[in-house]
Amino acid sequence: MKLASKIASAGALLGLAATSLLAGVPAANASGTGKACPANRVCLYFNSNFEGARADFAYSDAGLSNELFTDGPAGVNGWGVQVNNNAASLINNTPGGANIYDGPNCTGEAWATYGGERVNLASMGMKNRVTSIYIEGACINRDQSWA
Repeated sequence: MKLASKIASAGALLGLAATSLLAGVPAANASGTGKACPANRVCLYFNSNFEGARADFAYSDAGLSNELFTDGPAGVNGWGVQVNNNAASLINNTPGGANIYDGPNCTGEAWATYGGERVNLASMGMKNRVTSIYIEGACINRDQSWA
């Protein structure tokens, strides 16, 4: 009886340790697979009207050449395509503003978007021209495939 109790306790401790270890590791696709832009993200879509593959951003990114359209339903139009100069629509699902740029390092022509805004980039003259994005924090190159 005592041995079984010790084994059960050891198993519970191992399970707790594994859970707390994994809690610090971001999920491979924390933003989800649905079509909707998750809360606190700026989402770029491969197609106009918020269709096709999506790329989610939680932070500023100085260069979108290391980002891929791999959010949203797998296999839709644009899936796996590089984000840089390939976005056709945007949803700003943050409470604040975000700027998109046609140059790297948050330079070049800029357009401001506001929290909750949904826009087809052609209406701004930015379709297939978004190269960097400023949401918050430093505008540095970062991989946000985990976002």
